[in-house]
Amino acid sequence: MAVLGINDSHDSGAALVANGVLRSAVNEERFTKKKNDVGFPYNSIKYTKDLDEIDSVAIAWIGGNALVSRFLPKHDQKRRMMWRKELNKPSRARMHLDNFVYRITQNQNPKALWRALGDGQSRRITSKRLSSIDQDLGKKKAYVVEHHLAHAASAYYTSGFKEALIITLDGAGDGLSGTISTGDNGTIKRLAEFKASTSLGIFYGAATMACDMRFNEDEGKLMSLAAYSYPAEIKQLADICRYDEASKTFISKKGTRNEFLLAEYMKDHILSKYDRESFANAVQNHAEKQVLSLAKQWIAETGIHDLVVAGGFFSNVIVNMKLEHMGGVNNLFIFPNMGDAGLSVGAAAYVDFENNGTFNSNQIKSAYFGPEYSEEEIENAIKRSSSENALLEYERVADPAEYAADMACDGKVVLWFQGRMEYGPRALGNRSVISLPNSAENRERINLIIKKRPYYQPFASTILEGDAASLLEDYRLSNRFMTSANHVKKEHWHDLEAASHIDHTTRPQILGDENPLYAKLISRVKRNTGIGAVLNTSLNKHGKPIVMSPDDALWTLLNTGAENLVIGNFAVRKKAESSLR
Repeated sequence: MAVLGINDSHDSGAALVANGVLRSAVNEERFTKKKNDVGFPYNSIKYTKDLDEIDSVAIAWIGGNALVSRFLPKHDQKRRMMWRKELNKPSRARMHLDNFVYRITQNQNPKALWRALGDGQSRRITSKRLSSIDQDLGKKKAYVVEHHLAHAASAYYTSGFKEALIITLDGAGDGLSGTISTGDNGTIKRLAEFKASTSLGIFYGAATMACDMRFNEDEGKLMSLAAYSYPAEIKQLADICRYDEASKTFISKKGTRNEFLLAEYMKDHILSKYDRESFANAVQNHAEKQVLSLAKQWIAETGIHDLVVAGGFFSNVIVNMKLEHMGGVNNLFIFPNMGDAGLSVGAAAYVDFENNGTFNSNQIKSAYFGPEYSEEEIENAIKRSSSENALLEYERVADPAEYAADMACDGKVVLWFQGRMEYGPRALGNRSVISLPNSAENRERINLIIKKRPYYQPFASTILEGDAASLLEDYRLSNRFMTSANHVKKEHWHDLEAASHIDHTTRPQILGDENPLYAKLISRVKRNTGIGAVLNTSLNKHGKPIVMSPDDALWTLLNTGAENLVIGNFAVRKKAESSLR
């Protein structure tokens, strides 16, 4: 028997957990091709529901934006379109008007009213929508799991740590921007919570927006831009949001502002006095100090030295790197789909434990929880695409890993599609674009033909576990999910030039035995080059979600400047006269 987890707000998706084991997880954007899709995840549920027998449903997120999305998904969609600059942002007057409502509702008091309204209405509307998929599914008992409890559960129940200190931080959800909890043999106990009205996540997102980037999407760009400045400090940032050890919470001297109004304040009163790089550096440094201060205090108070984290703020790999190397931290686990896209896993895992009491002491080794396709399905997709488009030719290859490795060693960029799709925002060797990591030309070529990233945004790497200690200066933990960063040893700066940043950090996937075919590819690269690593970035066209199906991969080949795709046991390429040179 299994629990179906559902997140039906933004970054919607579904997951299946049975007896403490995560069976499957996927987000709606992969089906609809709408990045960070908002609304009920019909496709994701249809995928997960057939993989096991479901006895109950867990709905992540009680009230606030989630409740609005359940009734009026277009409202949340419109707000996200403004974040993505697909619609004009509100006027200053409208920002102030919206902020009046925001200040009243952001902390969601009284919580009892929000919970009563959210619980009843969420169950009712979810049951109705599930019935449209499957009548029996709509009759299953439904539970509603609070936003930050779902975040905490996603990290704790997949970490394998019997005892852990759990930290969640994000923009806002169910009236909170973060929590401190402990996990003990499966039981989660909350120790502290932080109001949504003083949110480190909204602070960081508003700073991103002040730099004319997209809120809730481009925060990684701000983090990358920060490396292009000498260390900078802006004392005014502490007036907006800082962690206060005395009160054990986040405080602000500037009052509550929504993301648009806070971004305008930062732009007018702070950024106007600095260049963007210095501003980004100061924001990043300030955020790091707050999180380290918080973590240090709670480690001391609880005496727990194994740390697990989730929430969108922990997509910041430099913060995570600092946490990993902070004194007092023995082990750190970052849930691979740390943002709201991972809430369905947390909700399902929490309800599964509450109902069955089964605690899984094994940490997840991989994030391959999405759809996979048979050789017949792949071949049929290739035949369809080739018959419709004379630009393609294909052949069956005896060993796709060795074939792709030899192409990469020959200086080519390879689209690589194999096995089950990864869960979360990182490509981990099944839906990847790969090339040699020692060529700046490869980095520029991938940027030109596929990714179109700004100059300050680096690519990531996959490194064989056996090579990590020799390549990385500060290697401690085998991070499987690209959720933290490491410094590259000086003697290997050139070897990882295309897969590291200007500060000589790389965001590595440390690859063990969880993906034998991908490991074989990189081992072949190592035999040819001496370096057990590749540049690895996600297989998608700029602005699109990571591809899911063979048709998606073939579309990406045809609609970018890429020339070569290795998919299943087939090599597909554009004919020479059609290739972008």
